[in-house]
Amino acid sequence: MNHFQVAGNKIDTRDFFTSADRNNCMCAIPFLAEDPKSMVLALACEDRYIRIVDGAKMIAHPKIPGAVTTVTLQEFVDRDAEQPIAKLLYGTETSLVGQLFIRQGGAIKPGWVIKNQDTRSGVSAIDSIDVLKDGVPDTVVARKDGAVEVYSVDSSGPKLKYSHQLCHETITGLAHGNIVSMHTDILVSTYSGRLLALTYAEGAGNAALPRPRSSRDSKGAGGRKRESKAGERKMSTEEKELISDIEKLEKEIDSMKEKFRASSRNAIATKKQFNVIHSMRLDEEDACCTLSIEIELPIEMVVLHSDVPLIPMDMDADEAIISQTAPDRKERNAVLATYTCVHDTTRISIRFRTIEGQFGTISAYVIPKTSPKTSQRIQLPVKPLSLHAKMDFADAVQLQDGIPVNTLNIVGDFSLAQVHGWVSTVLPGVPGRVSSDRVEMGYRSCFCDSILTCHYVKGKATFVSDSVTTITIVKEIVSREATKRQARIEIQLDVKKQSVFHMLKMLRPKLDHYFSINRKSRLLAALKEIKSHEEDVSFMSQEYQAILANGAKLNEEIKKAPQHLDFLKGIVMDLYVDKCKLLTGAMPKDSDVIEKALENYAFDSLLAAFK
Repeated sequence: MNHFQVAGNKIDTRDFFTSADRNNCMCAIPFLAEDPKSMVLALACEDRYIRIVDGAKMIAHPKIPGAVTTVTLQEFVDRDAEQPIAKLLYGTETSLVGQLFIRQGGAIKPGWVIKNQDTRSGVSAIDSIDVLKDGVPDTVVARKDGAVEVYSVDSSGPKLKYSHQLCHETITGLAHGNIVSMHTDILVSTYSGRLLALTYAEGAGNAALPRPRSSRDSKGAGGRKRESKAGERKMSTEEKELISDIEKLEKEIDSMKEKFRASSRNAIATKKQFNVIHSMRLDEEDACCTLSIEIELPIEMVVLHSDVPLIPMDMDADEAIISQTAPDRKERNAVLATYTCVHDTTRISIRFRTIEGQFGTISAYVIPKTSPKTSQRIQLPVKPLSLHAKMDFADAVQLQDGIPVNTLNIVGDFSLAQVHGWVSTVLPGVPGRVSSDRVEMGYRSCFCDSILTCHYVKGKATFVSDSVTTITIVKEIVSREATKRQARIEIQLDVKKQSVFHMLKMLRPKLDHYFSINRKSRLLAALKEIKSHEEDVSFMSQEYQAILANGAKLNEEIKKAPQHLDFLKGIVMDLYVDKCKLLTGAMPKDSDVIEKALENYAFDSLLAAFK
């Protein structure tokens, strides 16, 4: 962060501050600086902190449950007091919206937090606007999936008053003012360049904001004919002329596009015609990755190629038709799938689960509905511990207290930058550069709930986890990277056998659940057959009657259960193999015992097989 001071024609750097991770957004907080010539800033950071900076000094860094994508000043409380209080609003990549109170000097008090259960889309913009005209500022939230939400806030907390899927593309900006009516309108901009205005309708209740007025709609504001409604001002002659000019320009654009299509039917495109924005985010609740791709044009299809196995997750059939090709290891095609969009959409989200320990590259080829046909490739790395989500280091250490953990110490003649680079090849969300002489990070496995802590300095790195599989993966990858760079290292291991049984007990609820679904799926078809021949099935046990009664719900879970069950079996097998590798230094010769215990699942039998 640079703070420049302009004096006449001269620009000087007044303050400079470096965050530990990327700054996603920034807002100024006037009246809080101790030095009148300085400025207090709030920095929304990727590493789940909001850093409050006074000049070049950080005065507070409250931790937030998610990468912070946006932050804005809501209002001041007691501005004229000796120590005024500022209210901040923030949004996260994990869909949370929250409030913070900041007093001069850096004292922090958390406010309310909103968790919308109906969406997991990240927040792209947030603002405080009196939309409902009740004298109290409302919180307006714009999301990356194109949704807009309005929350009214009272003494009992925030309440959702309005929610609308405004468009199916990323909202890039949010503002307010008198745009199309005499009321305070909400104005949003989208990635494809559209401007959409929403106006409050008196007495409309929860449907307070009517159909948006778009700069590209065939009717509405932004250069279209529209009927004057109550509460709207009449257009002036200049505005009508401007609307007419815009319509003429759009007709010319359409004509030029048609000429281009006609002239390029037999041509080969040599230049890209569109820009792609993309992100791959870990969904912590479902323990899967979401790949979001967006362009300015309608997407025809996306071809997904991966050299590592991916487990596809559920996808709305109305969004895309999926066609998969059988894997071909010789061609390094672990996954080859085509997603053909059903409707004209500029954004598509693909969900899948990775297998930890396997790493490689995902390539996505994006093909828009244009002529001549062009494609752009985007590539994304799959890290060995790709299902691990970042968390606060102190919280991670606290969670490890009292449970059996395994410790990996690596010492040698390496720099802090070198070991930081090795760690970044193993774990997601590692900052690109080191800002201090010591690094501490905490991670949680989204599927297994195991905890990993990393702390390293020049010449020494320590990794602690209750999962032997996690420790094994870190050991193998770091060793490979050190060997590749000819760095001499010494590895010290402290493995607790009890940690293996601790992990099995943590996995038990999932094992019991998915093995139960697998058993019920085999029974359901037979029970349906019996029911088709028997009018009264009261002679069946309560368990069998419950299976029949919940048949529809069970069918939905059955579609996913085989993949989840195979994924769980793989985790258990890896746990056994890694236990043997770390404790005995050799691969196990009796892994078939674990396979048999999984085939005829009973948790006590599985536990005995591990012993």
